[in-house]
Amino acid sequence: MINFINLMKKHLLIGASLCALSLSAQAQRIDFDNAPLNPGRDTEDKYIGWTVDKAVADTLTDIEVPGDETRKLTLVVNCGDQSVTNRTLKSNWWKDGVNKHSKLVGDCVAVYGFDSDGNTPQLTTESATMNLVFKGLSAGSHSLLAYLNVTDGNISSVAPIDVLVDGVKVAENIIMSSRAESPSASGQAYITFNAVEGADVTVSFVSKPEAGVTYGTSGIFLSGIVLDESNPNSTALDPYPVNLDYHVDADNGSLTLRWTKAPIAVSSVVYMGTSADQLVKVGETNDDFYTVSNLSAAESALNTYYWRVDEIDAEGNAYPSDVWSFRPRRIAFPGAEGYGKYAIGGRGGSVYHVTSLEDYSAEEAPVPGTFRYGLTEVDGPRTIVFDVSGTINLKSRLTCSDPYVTIAGQTAPGKGILFRGAPIGVASDGITRFVRMRRGYHNDDVADQAKGLDGLGMAGNNNAIMDHCSVGWTIDEAFSSRNAKNITLQRTLISEALNVANHPNYGPGAAHGYAATIGGDTATYHHNLLVHNEGRNWSLSGGLDGAGSYAGHHDVFNNVVYNWGGRATDGGTHECNFVNNYYKMGPATTQRFLLRAQLEGTGTGSQSYYVKGNLRINKDGSVTEDALDETYRYETSGGQVVDWTVFVDKPFFDSKAEIQDAKDAYKSVLSDVGANLPYFDEHDMRMVSETYNGTTSTKGSVSGKLGLIDRETDAEGYVYFPEVGETRGADFDTDGDGMPDWWEKAKGLNPNLEDNNTLNAEGYTALEEYLNWMAEPNYQILPGVESKIDLNALFVGFDKNSAFYGYECPDGWNVMDNSDGTLSIEPDINADGLFTIPVFCGDGTTEYTMTRNINLFVSSSATAIESPADIENGASASYQIYSVDGVLLKNGKDFKSLPQGIYILKVTDGKKVKSYKVVNK
Repeated sequence: MINFINLMKKHLLIGASLCALSLSAQAQRIDFDNAPLNPGRDTEDKYIGWTVDKAVADTLTDIEVPGDETRKLTLVVNCGDQSVTNRTLKSNWWKDGVNKHSKLVGDCVAVYGFDSDGNTPQLTTESATMNLVFKGLSAGSHSLLAYLNVTDGNISSVAPIDVLVDGVKVAENIIMSSRAESPSASGQAYITFNAVEGADVTVSFVSKPEAGVTYGTSGIFLSGIVLDESNPNSTALDPYPVNLDYHVDADNGSLTLRWTKAPIAVSSVVYMGTSADQLVKVGETNDDFYTVSNLSAAESALNTYYWRVDEIDAEGNAYPSDVWSFRPRRIAFPGAEGYGKYAIGGRGGSVYHVTSLEDYSAEEAPVPGTFRYGLTEVDGPRTIVFDVSGTINLKSRLTCSDPYVTIAGQTAPGKGILFRGAPIGVASDGITRFVRMRRGYHNDDVADQAKGLDGLGMAGNNNAIMDHCSVGWTIDEAFSSRNAKNITLQRTLISEALNVANHPNYGPGAAHGYAATIGGDTATYHHNLLVHNEGRNWSLSGGLDGAGSYAGHHDVFNNVVYNWGGRATDGGTHECNFVNNYYKMGPATTQRFLLRAQLEGTGTGSQSYYVKGNLRINKDGSVTEDALDETYRYETSGGQVVDWTVFVDKPFFDSKAEIQDAKDAYKSVLSDVGANLPYFDEHDMRMVSETYNGTTSTKGSVSGKLGLIDRETDAEGYVYFPEVGETRGADFDTDGDGMPDWWEKAKGLNPNLEDNNTLNAEGYTALEEYLNWMAEPNYQILPGVESKIDLNALFVGFDKNSAFYGYECPDGWNVMDNSDGTLSIEPDINADGLFTIPVFCGDGTTEYTMTRNINLFVSSSATAIESPADIENGASASYQIYSVDGVLLKNGKDFKSLPQGIYILKVTDGKKVKSYKVVNK
């Protein structure tokens, strides 16, 4: 085993002379794709993607030649001249091959028959020709590697192929592979030839079917080509980790690199580095694997590792492989769990500040400072922080197409941000936290408003996590994650999907108050709260894989669902763990099944479920545990034949999380869910309260159903949330690195230097450490002054007679829990800086104890704490005093009748609203 970090330090000190040679700068690579609507989606890394038209010929122009800026190549592919009428080129793919195995050999351009009706039958007895015409090659010797892999299914035999250069045979009896899963297993042809400056070179692939023999195919299937590189029989292939795997398990600090060894190799030399063009030799082996260590060190948390293998033949010649890359995985943030827990987000990237509540449409010029601009116009990994609070009216759907984006809603001032009007979709390797979305029915003032859209989405995401978000008042489903994999949705509140709300895809009066359609392979949904949604609580959307088999792997545990209507959890997936969920019937609930596995006969294979530990709280308060045909069952349709065990007795996969008992999860979820930072708003507090008490306070204005609203005005509407809230000054974060000056001073950082990507001992950046601190209950208090914190608000899911304990504080602090459920904290008069106090809560009904951290910034100059006397009096301003958990205590700004503690003073002046944290001494 080699200690890679130490070796890197040693080699970098003695210079670059030990770096191995890089790959040929002249290499040209083309991957024949099948994605006309999504160019590049299925293209192998370091290849040019080309989706060939369905025609006799197609042309790719302006192919750049690395190292020669003056030269551009043109490539023509054809299946004969223009007189050919019974043949055609056509792009094709093996969907499972591309999605699960290899983007390079999972798709192709192929030669098929072509009849008068435009059909493209498989050729089985006739010869086929595919010509590659190269224009602009430099004079001299060249090589061509062709990957030949049949992507159609059920092809058991293929006709042999000859390869010709300008009509001269250079190779024969080449056999195409059939649905090979890797380039090394694919059929290959490797040839060399000479080119003359200014002259075209034609390489022809000609199938040679034997007379009287019917083949599975006698066509040509070309997956990709590579110009001017080593013969693959002399190079290492099929690396592990696979190239560009940025979530590699090196948790113990070591990693065993593996590859397919070249047939000619007698030994292998491994090179590695943190830059693709500065690799150093780390070792030599006679095996097809090599172990490196010290990859999980905190100082290497931002590293991408590059490596290659040189195969050495018996004469001592070296044949370098491609340069591959990987990153060790790291947990997105403390508390991230499940299959999306290793999302990278904007770690190590830039910081974008949202300074405006405005939005713009596609027809308008982009507006810097807006949220849309930060999501769609800024490039590269980035973290989005908020310098404003209030309502953002989105004019159209907002979709992030870039990976590696963190949206940090907890950084907003005041009550935070409320999005309305149109949906938001995030992307792979995204970290989305504390986002509040309530789309609404009444959005006529929002341009390009489409009624039948969802709220928040993770569709198609890979390695992404959404945490502590709130979404509701949608006309289509509130949340969607179809076709996603390796994702987590956790501690998110999905509420009051508008029920009878004129969904454009359904008839008048149709109920469509749906919570969520969830996909995933594999996906985790845990510790979420679903309240007052008619259906899809959840709808499992496993879908079908490329072979038409049932797909999907869902991990659904520790969720709380209250007052669903006619549908709880249904749909279908290949494998689902449905564990320790808490379903509480409400006045609108008409369907008793918590899980209905719907086997609809649309695919092959099986759909099975592990059901364990779920509870149904009935309307009379009684509790029903899991019972087949009482709380769960399966249903068949579409001619589905069930020849497998639907409900199994063991989980299918590890959950990558701590799973609680359902009753304990109920307490935990109600105590900590939704976009509760920087402020737990009135709507979400009502959702938690009604779930806890088993009540409703609304009724659908169209349907008349209790709790299932049809318009947002059936509830509180938007009046509770300010249109325009707080705006921070430029001196809040002087250097613009996402961390406020007070934080940087408290941490010993420089508020005048962008040091957001400095790494701490745990491997998080300085900015991430701040975001994580802000993601827990936090207060700024004065030294030597008693402040009170309402613990009941932090443990809402527990009995009101709960016991609080813990309070590990520095010496000299006075800390006391009071009979009213508040915690009195008086820091030492000399206290200054950042402190964390863990608080434990238990109610005695179970052994479960919940822990929450209270983060404190203690400073005599705490800028976020103001006295009412310091707040300017506007002539038309009105004032309201709230507790820190958002309960209105009184109108006005006179604190004399209130006990000592921390309060929120809300100042309203027209449409402008500001909120202040106030210490009542």
